[in-house]
Amino acid sequence: MEPSQVTHYGLTTVLVADIYGFSRLMSRDEEETSIRVSRAIDLIRQLAIDYGGTIKNIAGDGVLALFDSVSNSVQFAVAMQQEFLNDAVWNSGSDPLSFRIGINMGEVREGHFGMHGHAINVAARLQGLAKPGGICVSEVVSRVARDQLQLPLKSLGTPVLKNIDDQIEVFEIEPKALSIRAPAEAPTIIERVTTLQDLPDNSVAVLPLENLSGQPQNAHLCNGVTGDIISNLTRFKALHVIAQQSSNLFAGRHMPISDIGRLLGVRYLATGGFQRSNNQLRVQIQLLEAESGRSVWGETFSGNIEDIFTFQDEITAIIASCLSVKIDKAERQRQQRKAPSDLQAYGLILRGRDVYAQPRRELNLHARRLFEQASAIDPDYAASYTSISRTSNDAWRFNWVDHPDGALDDAISNAEMALRLDPDDARGHAALGNACLYKRRHDESLAAYERAIQFNPNDADILAEMGHSAGVYGEPERAVELIKRAMQLNPFYPDWYLWHLGEAYFDMSDYEEAIRTLTQMRDKTDAYRMLTASNALLGRMDVAKRHAAQILKTHPEFTLTHWENVPPDRNPGPRDRLIEGLKKAGLE
Repeated sequence: MEPSQVTHYGLTTVLVADIYGFSRLMSRDEEETSIRVSRAIDLIRQLAIDYGGTIKNIAGDGVLALFDSVSNSVQFAVAMQQEFLNDAVWNSGSDPLSFRIGINMGEVREGHFGMHGHAINVAARLQGLAKPGGICVSEVVSRVARDQLQLPLKSLGTPVLKNIDDQIEVFEIEPKALSIRAPAEAPTIIERVTTLQDLPDNSVAVLPLENLSGQPQNAHLCNGVTGDIISNLTRFKALHVIAQQSSNLFAGRHMPISDIGRLLGVRYLATGGFQRSNNQLRVQIQLLEAESGRSVWGETFSGNIEDIFTFQDEITAIIASCLSVKIDKAERQRQQRKAPSDLQAYGLILRGRDVYAQPRRELNLHARRLFEQASAIDPDYAASYTSISRTSNDAWRFNWVDHPDGALDDAISNAEMALRLDPDDARGHAALGNACLYKRRHDESLAAYERAIQFNPNDADILAEMGHSAGVYGEPERAVELIKRAMQLNPFYPDWYLWHLGEAYFDMSDYEEAIRTLTQMRDKTDAYRMLTASNALLGRMDVAKRHAAQILKTHPEFTLTHWENVPPDRNPGPRDRLIEGLKKAGLE
């Protein structure tokens, strides 16, 4: 090959990964291992693209990828290791896949004999130093990981690297940075308290189950079981059930039960622990009277991991009965969700929800990959299609796709698929309502939300979303009522509740109240548009222009042409006033 036929990539980031113990896995069960590795490599290939990388070579158990950005390569590596920590949860009968990753930076070339370069050789040696499930990086990569991404690192010194003369300081990304879910913190915990006197007697919060096994890979499973129990309880109209986001804030907090009950505004608390050993599960749970700490009921459930959905249904039914809620035959039928035929699909959904919780383009794509894998494993599992619908809707809203109309069509078709599989799924109806809203099919949107709250009348997120749908339908007063109800059920509500509440006040032309509401948001990224317009319409041009500058800083792709088409208001008045205010502030 002539020199001109060699591709010189210049300075780039190199990632090398391999599967720990691949030969042993193959010798134990070649067919199963081949299927699992093929599925893993397919996910890795897609995730690399989402994080701006390219898989250049796959050989058996090894992967070589190139990234233009050091930051993206490290984020990809962390995300990848988290995925296979998740894999460990669902493969207790056999060894989970466990990758070792090395990352380096340098010049790379590609010729007729493949990829080559000193940077690749070093990355391969770093990979060999990594622990199973771990990541080792060179010094230049470590600076980005530490300074830009705030990842905890541990120096391994300058070990001898086979056939590498350079002395290279090696850093290990500490395992705690690769945990699937970090405990939530609540610095504003005292600021959002619902008084006990305002609540019905049958008010309850389910606190996060404690991961008694101590294995970090089971953390998201604990969280998923907790969330499913809460979701089941929200179906009972007679109960006042606190949303998971609020109850999660008390994970690991050593506080008197009475204080937690007061802060969450409930009369009863469900708490417990979760243990897992291989395929065996043990769930301990008790229901406490919050004010006195008296135990109302307690029980331990033991069985196989396949029984996890039965546990959840039994726990839900007993808590409801303890709180004097009648459970008739129809209610029992509604409680029986359609469980996935393969627990791997359930695991992918739980992991995808964790990823999706952070609104960033690459994480939206990442979550979608997981949901799509779940649907491929179990095509009849409705939850995967509901989740895919959400990612498509967000991709349209935040201008993350080249063909926006196709994204909305995809959101609707996946929500409809979910409802064909499970017509009683409240989240499926809510996803359809959300997608129809941005298609400006306002009657269908509100009707879908009405059906959703028939099935889950206490689901705070659905109530807040329905408030948004009611507002853009032209009923801002009803929107305020629905969102305030959601805030009562989720006292430590996320910023987007405030965003929709502020929007309802804006639609009522109450700009002062809109500003007061929106300025309470901790992250005002999405509030700047309405803050800009509200201040401009009140004649506060200096403030409006400061907010306008923040719009361009946080969303440099912002254009009025795009946002003229985003607000889905049925009546043009609120949208026209928003655009008028943005124009007054100098935005184009």
